[in-house]
Amino acid sequence: MATSTELFGPLSPDRFVDDPVILLPGRAAAFRGSLGAGLHELCEDFEDLPDDLWLKTDYVFRQRRFSLFKVDTAGHRVERLEDRPFFQSVDLNPYAGGMERRFAPLAERTAANPFLHRLMWDVLAVLPPERVAAAKEWEIGVHLMRILARPGQPGYPAPEGMHHDGHAFTSITLVDRRSVEGGCSMFADLDGRVYRTLELETPGDTVVFEDPRCLHDVTPVTVAEGDDLAVRDVCGFSLNPL
Repeated sequence: MATSTELFGPLSPDRFVDDPVILLPGRAAAFRGSLGAGLHELCEDFEDLPDDLWLKTDYVFRQRRFSLFKVDTAGHRVERLEDRPFFQSVDLNPYAGGMERRFAPLAERTAANPFLHRLMWDVLAVLPPERVAAAKEWEIGVHLMRILARPGQPGYPAPEGMHHDGHAFTSITLVDRRSVEGGCSMFADLDGRVYRTLELETPGDTVVFEDPRCLHDVTPVTVAEGDDLAVRDVCGFSLNPL
């Protein structure tokens, strides 16, 4: 029997069986009341993201914040964890791996945002039920990332290229997109053959994928013709059982 979530509606019972990638269009009906207000606040919070200090270009194309949360599915509780650096091995991230990257944490308002909390629960509900049932607690890393592009200065959502993230599951939710060309997500099998390309176009659109079963990349962001600035805001989750 199909289950349903507040943000994404009914879920296929066969999700993740044949394809490790699930695209979930955001439901306009869900973005009303407190959730709609929460999404609006989250969108505003992207105006206060510090520059990513770990880039290797002579211009800034990414801004971000990062915090960790523990989700207790049995007690239905979300707890913010102590801040710690974000680390990926060089094998996973040849661009910025092998070092402890420290990012500014989420603002208190963001950490308490009702839309963000609903998104955590609904993304967990998307995962295979047997995987969620096997671990009553999950650690969710929340990554707020703004990609910027200007004429002659593209933005790179994934400067490391085709890669794994090193987590059990990953989700990416579009929060805002303005004057953007590109920014398409590509998914490949473990031999590197791209078999799916998709684009997050509307706030709330979300892709969830089982990271060990696929590789992924995102095409560069460029500015739409006639504009001076492109902005792509996403909220990413890294999800791991505890």
